Amino acid sequence: MTLFSALRPLAFSSLFLATPSIAAEQPLAAIAAATEIPDGFVLAPDGTTLVHTASGLRFPTEFAGFIRLRERAFDPGGEYIAVGYDRPLGAGSDRIVVRIAVVHIEDMSAHDHYEIMRQSTMSHFSAPTLLSQGPTKIPNQRRLDAYRGTFTGARDSKPWHFSLTTVNYGYWSGRMTAAYPESQAAEARKQLGTLLSAIRLQQPKPPKR
Repeated sequence: MTLFSALRPLAFSSLFLATPSIAAEQPLAAIAAATEIPDGFVLAPDGTTLVHTASGLRFPTEFAGFIRLRERAFDPGGEYIAVGYDRPLGAGSDRIVVRIAVVHIEDMSAHDHYEIMRQSTMSHFSAPTLLSQGPTKIPNQRRLDAYRGTFTGARDSKPWHFSLTTVNYGYWSGRMTAAYPESQAAEARKQLGTLLSAIRLQQPKPPKR
């Protein structure tokens, strides 16, 4: 996939990756997702974990308390895939929504990847406000080129916090969006930290040729 060909699906995918309303799907959606194998994935021996064939990344049905909600291959060859996770917050209907994408883009920095996705990510919230943005470090992989922005906005008249993080692994570029209601920020950040710790134990590998 070239830089030019990557731009169009990147913009399109933000509708899938950054829209909190997806989290309102019923648990049956997660069950269905676990039984269907999208292009570019294989099923691990445990019968529920999806493995991205090209990078080796593993996506369990349950990941640090988060439930895998949806998977999608934007490229049949596995060069661009996306996976969603969410989990409840508190005792009500609030949820934290996380979307992870892995895409092969030639010669693109984490900053440029972030800039492509920033406006599209912000567009899914009313009155979005940028809180911070800049280079960031991945704790156990500090040499990686990574960029992160944090934002506030509103969804259905409710204040939300959300973030966009991009990482350049070399052959692969990673992207993660996270969104949660402002009223549940403390719990959401704690749960998100647990998820991130689990995700960071993995690193995508270039596909075998």
